[in-house]
Amino acid sequence: MKSIHSNMADLKSRHFQEAFTRLERNGSERLEILELGIGCGENFKNFPRGSNVTILDKTDIFLPYLNDSIKKNNRQDLNVSRLVLNSAESMVEIESDSMDVVVHTLMLCSVSDYSSVLSEIYRVLKPGGICIFMEHSLDNKNVVRKLLQKFLENPLNYCRFLDMNNVIKDGLYEELVIKEHNIPKFYMTHVNPIVYGYGVKSTKSFKKH
Repeated sequence: MKSIHSNMADLKSRHFQEAFTRLERNGSERLEILELGIGCGENFKNFPRGSNVTILDKTDIFLPYLNDSIKKNNRQDLNVSRLVLNSAESMVEIESDSMDVVVHTLMLCSVSDYSSVLSEIYRVLKPGGICIFMEHSLDNKNVVRKLLQKFLENPLNYCRFLDMNNVIKDGLYEELVIKEHNIPKFYMTHVNPIVYGYGVKSTKSFKKH
């Protein structure tokens, strides 16, 4: 996954900047950001200065790499306020309407119930908050690549290839910006297309139906 992140560094930088400009901010208040999945801290370099960061993951095994990333990218300005060890399908320790931003990159492939994850993301976002996402997707346009992806799927359900366009569109967002990108490296052809964008929660306190 780290290799995928490094091959999308420029795209991610532009993508995060665009998404954060869509967010309505209240003066100098710190942003409350929730990232789903620790990974190696590849997204931290793109977070606004002075943000409060909550991380939710099923394990803390990657925590040392995360600390290294904070130092490497000189992001000591970020306040990593807490690590919540829980599944994204039931974020019981995260209060409703408490997050300005939720970030998930390359993680929906490994959850057991993506519909529950999307519902929980919507719940914890503040009205007007945004979810920034970037996920690899099943390729329904390229038959050869699709067959390769199905062959590579982990039988233990650690990583599946899902049609991320349809998955993301099942969310409850008031506004949804969704795009596709193909990593040009041949040895990474199996992860294409990359589906990325952001969803905006309604400014009203109730969910859409």
